Amino acid sequence: MSKYSDSSASGNFGNQETNNSQPLPPIEIDELLTKLKRSHGLYYKMINIEILALVETLEEFFPGSWSQFMANRQVSMKQFLQHSQKKKIN
Repeated sequence: MSKYSDSSASGNFGNQETNNSQPLPPIEIDELLTKLKRSHGLYYKMINIEILALVETLEEFFPGSWSQFMANRQVSMKQFLQHSQKKKIN
């Protein structure tokens, strides 16, 4: 048997866990959920900042490109909504 076998590694790991005499801290589900929500909120704020930086850079090199993109997006959204409404009717 090799000195790097899985059985010896898991055996050592198990011994470390049982030798630890300190209890684990209690897990507060509400606290964890609050932290998770805050983390997601910060993540979306960072995404918004990155998008703003990209838009500003795009406008710097191609003036008017963002307004043209938004105009095209508005037309596309109207077409999409009309198409989806037609599907619901049929």
